[in-house]
Amino acid sequence: MQLSMESGISKYSLGSFLNYAGMLCNNKALRNIEGGCRLGRIVMKVSSKRFGSSSDQKAKLCFQYYALIAYYSEPFQHCRDMLREGVEAGLGTGDVRYSFLNALNCIRLGLLSGKNLQDLLKETEYYLSMMGKQKENQTKALMLMFHETISLLISNSEYTAPTIATGSIIPPLQHCFHKALQSFFKSRSERCNHFAEKIMQAAEGGRQHHIFITFYYALNSFKVAEIVHTKKINAVPDQALSAFRAAAEHSKDNFQNKVELLEAELYNRDGENDKAKASYAAAIASARLSKFIHEEGLACEKAAVHHKKIGETSEALNYFTKAQECYKKWGSQVKADDIERQIELMQM
Repeated sequence: MQLSMESGISKYSLGSFLNYAGMLCNNKALRNIEGGCRLGRIVMKVSSKRFGSSSDQKAKLCFQYYALIAYYSEPFQHCRDMLREGVEAGLGTGDVRYSFLNALNCIRLGLLSGKNLQDLLKETEYYLSMMGKQKENQTKALMLMFHETISLLISNSEYTAPTIATGSIIPPLQHCFHKALQSFFKSRSERCNHFAEKIMQAAEGGRQHHIFITFYYALNSFKVAEIVHTKKINAVPDQALSAFRAAAEHSKDNFQNKVELLEAELYNRDGENDKAKASYAAAIASARLSKFIHEEGLACEKAAVHHKKIGETSEALNYFTKAQECYKKWGSQVKADDIERQIELMQM
């Protein structure tokens, strides 16, 4: 960066500016999300105007900005679209490494933004095929983890994991991210808590997973608190709510529904039923507006549990039915079947 400031900006300078922008967003000591996102946007505009879309740096810059910075301020779906452009740009210029890093994060944001799971599985298999042809064993190993997670969310059928090539390494926090997500949606609360805590306790590694897992970690903590009563567990939802309120200041599209669902669960815990109902309704509406079908289903499911708890059976069944519809649209037969069991229990 110093050389660029002294001698002028070249296409190779832009990556260093994005590295700094990423540090502003993700480094606890430097934390300045607004400044990091603003710098990132400026860099991408400069790249487009001065060096064009054919630049051999495009794949790298797309990864740096849209995978590590932009999701704080730009809709997940837009970030995903631009990562797909990064995939194509990398293949076009021979930058296979960054092409496939973009592919990995394209799938990651697809999963986290509620893209249909069957479609996402096909996309994952397409990228796996490309990685196999290019002998990109490391990125293939990471993509196989997404393949496993998506497959397990679709169906309860036994999943046989493909053999990972010798020498490929799965970073521990990547492993924890997938296991926490799988466990959350399969209602394995203690297992989810175990893996999520490893990410939450990490000093700096895995920061790209931190904000996403925080949401599921906080929702899961309400279940864990029913088993283990500790100050640490009880404090998790309030800490997460504070983090998401701050995040929502930069992007309501990505984070407002999470704020409202956490608020609803806290009101539910504290017996403030009217406020809980209003917040569940708000969370459902916000998730629908952001096209997060999986989190719309999740908010409906939590609302149903709340109404069941306070004896409002008709409302509970209505919300369970809406949750099941959302999960079916998402493509998760696992969750649709889980809701069906809850409906059957209520109708017995």
